Amino acid sequence: MIRFSKSKLNTFLSCPEKYYLFYELGLRSPKSSPTLVEGSCIHHLVEAGVMYRDRIDDVLEQASLSFWLENTFERCGYETQGEYLAAQAKCFMQAQAFLDQLGPVTARHIELRVDTPLIHPITLVEHPEITLTGFIDMVLVGPEGDHCVVDLKSVQRMPREGMSRVALELTLYAYLYSLPFEAQALPAIPVALVYLIRTRTPQVHFDESRRSMAHFVELYNICRKVAQDIEQWHFWKNPGIHCSWCDAASACYGEEQTAIATFGRETWDRYREDQERRQEINLPDAVNL
Repeated sequence: MIRFSKSKLNTFLSCPEKYYLFYELGLRSPKSSPTLVEGSCIHHLVEAGVMYRDRIDDVLEQASLSFWLENTFERCGYETQGEYLAAQAKCFMQAQAFLDQLGPVTARHIELRVDTPLIHPITLVEHPEITLTGFIDMVLVGPEGDHCVVDLKSVQRMPREGMSRVALELTLYAYLYSLPFEAQALPAIPVALVYLIRTRTPQVHFDESRRSMAHFVELYNICRKVAQDIEQWHFWKNPGIHCSWCDAASACYGEEQTAIATFGRETWDRYREDQERRQEINLPDAVNL
């Protein structure tokens, strides 16, 4: 059985080798990067503020406290305690600014979890060997009463416009929210990437689009193809600009000291042993070719 989330699908599609290292081999840094930690914190605070708008001040303070109690200094990649404390204050200030700009939006759901077997949206045939799971950040209620599926993104600069039209995570979330499918035409589902832009003056930017039956069929086909590659052990390196922010890059590029500092000696040794095993498995086929 293969369980796909947006992270797993996007990871495989960007670099199958990264998928293998993260999800098959379990190569993970024991410390989260500051960028990831702060993005998660702001994400958490904004959701809490939207959910409990009527008592936002108390809720934000409690949400911030609980987040940083879970993400201690030892678990984060900050160099000093001063940087760690400064990040807490900055995230709190920026979350307040984002919530002020969002205003009193109405959310039907926050962090809605949906799990399902992969289902063809037209034939309604289930594939229980492939399951989909997702936490939908928000489902906002529009002025006409329609529901918009939202994915929050914490970013450092204004993003390129139109990403909502191609974002796979929005297709996945709209697919999950549209369940159960029925043997009839499916109305287009409003979706949006809501960017929380962490510039000097924090900004909120909505990038809106829609998802239709054709998008869901495409998602179905992608899931089947990715599952087939994983089952057949088809993993390959796909180097590119994304390597710049990949934790596994030091391992892929053979930067031993950096990899040991990132993952620890034991994990590095396990990675090297796995690489040798994979080469031994692949070499006979390569020779025969």
